[in-house]
Amino acid sequence: MYFTSNAVADNHIWRQRFPTGEPEQITSGPTEEEGIAIAPDGRSLVTAVALQNASLWVHDAKGERQISLEGNAADPQFTLDGKGLLYRIVREPPSEFNEFRDSGEVRVADLETGRSEPLVRGFEVFSYALSADGRQIVMEAEDTQGKPRLWVAPMDRSAPPRQIPNVEGGSPTFGPDGEVFFRHVEGGDGFVYRVRQDGTGLRKAVEQPVLLMGSGSVSPDGRWLEAWAPLPGNGPPATQAFPLNGGPAVEIANAMRLTWSPNRRFAFLSSNTFAVGKTYVVPLPPGHTLPPIPPGGFRSEEDLARLPGARRIDTVAVPGAGADVYAFYRGATQRNLYRIPIP
Repeated sequence: MYFTSNAVADNHIWRQRFPTGEPEQITSGPTEEEGIAIAPDGRSLVTAVALQNASLWVHDAKGERQISLEGNAADPQFTLDGKGLLYRIVREPPSEFNEFRDSGEVRVADLETGRSEPLVRGFEVFSYALSADGRQIVMEAEDTQGKPRLWVAPMDRSAPPRQIPNVEGGSPTFGPDGEVFFRHVEGGDGFVYRVRQDGTGLRKAVEQPVLLMGSGSVSPDGRWLEAWAPLPGNGPPATQAFPLNGGPAVEIANAMRLTWSPNRRFAFLSSNTFAVGKTYVVPLPPGHTLPPIPPGGFRSEEDLARLPGARRIDTVAVPGAGADVYAFYRGATQRNLYRIPIP
């Protein structure tokens, strides 16, 4: 039988002799294949071959402009002063909510000049996050045994990356005091830990298992951790805010990303459940880190629209210096039919 699979990197064509043969990959490369039609003589097949790419754009007072000009860009994050944008160059085109394992070099783009250059040349990472003071970056990279390790580097390039000793995990993010939070898998479940940069003070940050967390998951005041995790009592997964000083979690929504603007004045609520590719920007009340969340979380787009001062953006937006500054993806796909000889 012939089939398409993305089990190994991109979506390619495989075959397997029925019923007990070993799967064999028969196409490869930067393109992806979708759909299969076998020729009557069995010597070739026809498939739709696609070349996809994703670029990063910034929206601000000047309008919209493309930032990344080469490869596929992923994981944008504004520098603290709002003058730069960090991102990774990866092989696999990212989608707004796709959690993929594709390493890439972190680059820094100057938003005034448009110039982009690597932060640490040749150092490929799976994820990264910027510190609260904007002076450091923490990165996840595999060691020679394929284990995920955490590295910290200065943003001014004054020193090479240094590894946090005796720590294995991924999806790192900073707390406001310089501690690093990360996800570590143990016994089949993932738990969030926190550790000092010298490897001391390692301890669990949240007792419940967590499925996904991203850069900037810790709130600016250090009180909350935003993550996608099962609800209590073996319930379904949902986006929740976990109090880091103890207490029950606050359910936000079924599938949503909550992020904060660098000036701490706005919450960005991006959802791919109620409205595909939309973000609500919500002013935060003075002294509050979370927007007004109804009991049981947001159940509809109308719940988001009713928030005081809420404004909708028709894309999944990464927050910048204010409500009108954000980064977003813009993708393109070229697809044609090809006949491929069967080896």
